[in-house]
Amino acid sequence: MVINKQKRNTIQREKIKQCLASVKIHPTAEWVYQEVKKEIPQITLATVYRNLNILAEGGEILRLEINKEYRFDGDNSSHQHCVCQKCGKISDLFQEDISNYVLKNIRTKNFACNNVTIIFQGFCKECLKK
Repeated sequence: MVINKQKRNTIQREKIKQCLASVKIHPTAEWVYQEVKKEIPQITLATVYRNLNILAEGGEILRLEINKEYRFDGDNSSHQHCVCQKCGKISDLFQEDISNYVLKNIRTKNFACNNVTIIFQGFCKECLKK
């Protein structure tokens, strides 16, 4: 009997998912590693990267490439992201109608689009005050 490692749920994978679900900061893999390492001291950074990629490829989490760096989001519901061009802060924007509009109105030939990633760039409230 062959076990598909990507489908097997491990303690490490569960802790990584729990970590992402508990924060709204869109962390890097290194940040996730430092947090999960507090509960599983023997975990390696490679294990965290591998599991984050498995979770992202399986649609359980979101992987965003922002400023040439991967960030992860435990909320895989339909939403957009706002990225501050000054401080780098990432915040969620829950306007499902935006994503639905894009998916409904996209005009392509030979391609069936079923998902869209929208990232707005600008300045957060704190940076605008400075």
